Amino acid sequence: MAKIRTIFGDIQPSELGFTDMHDHIWKSGGMEMVPDHDFALENAPASREELKAYVAAGGKAIVDMQCLGVGRSIEKMCWISEGNGAHIIASTGFQRGELYDSTHFVHRYDPDEILEIIVSEVQEGIEINDFCGPIVKRSPSKAGVIKGGSGYYKISPLELKLLPISARASLATGAPVITHTHQGTMGCEQAKIFKGEGLDPEKICIGHLDRDCDPVYHERVLREGVYVQYDCIARVKYHPIYDTMELIKAMDKKGYGDRIMIGGDWGRASYMKAYGGSPGLEYIPGILAKNMLEYGISEDLIHKIFYENPARYLAF
Repeated sequence: MAKIRTIFGDIQPSELGFTDMHDHIWKSGGMEMVPDHDFALENAPASREELKAYVAAGGKAIVDMQCLGVGRSIEKMCWISEGNGAHIIASTGFQRGELYDSTHFVHRYDPDEILEIIVSEVQEGIEINDFCGPIVKRSPSKAGVIKGGSGYYKISPLELKLLPISARASLATGAPVITHTHQGTMGCEQAKIFKGEGLDPEKICIGHLDRDCDPVYHERVLREGVYVQYDCIARVKYHPIYDTMELIKAMDKKGYGDRIMIGGDWGRASYMKAYGGSPGLEYIPGILAKNMLEYGISEDLIHKIFYENPARYLAF
């Protein structure tokens, strides 16, 4: 029977509970933080309090999308999560290409060598130091999802190298793939690359897609058979919550309610209450899930988005 792989072991899909499909509880280091240190989440006790608040608000599971080489620490993630009552699903794989310095191994290793690394993190355990040195030190915690990413309105040569590797790692392990799309662009192109490798669209989730709330575009992506993840909730610098709510209703009306999931992607200190920011990890289970009813989204669809769809998609 298929199970969901968390950092503390595999669980049954029925155990997953309310799920935030894309978030971050620890980030330290990586090129994303060079221009803007607000991307750093480097206070482990504060992150632990943030996770406690998420659980107290009704959250049960988080997919942590801090993947290989961009500030991930599996040891910190485990310390933050232990005893908090939350299921944490860790990621391996890669972000968009521009976040990897020219000295990083992704530029130097051939695809088969990189594939071996990603498969090992799902099957054997996440490497404690993100393969930044010659000595491999395995954590007992294994990755439960594989990440892939691309840039704004383009897929770079490095991304064209790495995206197929994410698909091949999924084929080798069964673990699903979640993507970074920059400003929601290149969703169809990502799906076609994965499917071109033979990956079942049931294993594909295109992320950040509601950065562009065009329903015609979303229907084009969903016609590929994939899942979509919306995480532009409560960030009015992009657009109001209303836009994403109307998008969810429109896609459900088209028959895609079983393909929608929601994440917070609160990947900045200024978004976390325990770091002095807002709205915090607690926002989605504590406020948004209830407010969705006011936007005219049915209880059945809300349950699908936060419970049923993640439990089905994450199991392998």
